[in-house]
Amino acid sequence: KTLTVIAQAERLIRRFQPDFDINRIPLDDPKVFEMLSNAESIGIFQLESTGMRDVLRKLRPDRFEDIIAVVALYRPGPMENIPTYISRKHGEEKVHYLHPLLEPIVSETYGIMIYQ
Repeated sequence: KTLTVIAQAERLIRRFQPDFDINRIPLDDPKVFEMLSNAESIGIFQLESTGMRDVLRKLRPDRFEDIIAVVALYRPGPMENIPTYISRKHGEEKVHYLHPLLEPIVSETYGIMIYQ
């Protein structure tokens, strides 16, 4: 369903912008991050629930990696790490690593092991 919606949107855009290429949409558009920080995510797969919109307001994502991380964390179990991720992102909590060798692996996720 999501891919169908994307394909339909792409076709509609091409009616007005024939040169439109979905692959050229930047992953670092500040307006998109502002929209997500304001929890304007209704209709965006995995970002539209009330709980996720609350997380987005608190997180204030400013990079694509934040979105990837929060989608991965928004599951039973890992969800308990969301407040820590947000606190560390905003510098409210010091980032620490279980071992110095882990720093290059989990520095992008503020010391939290998110991905398997």
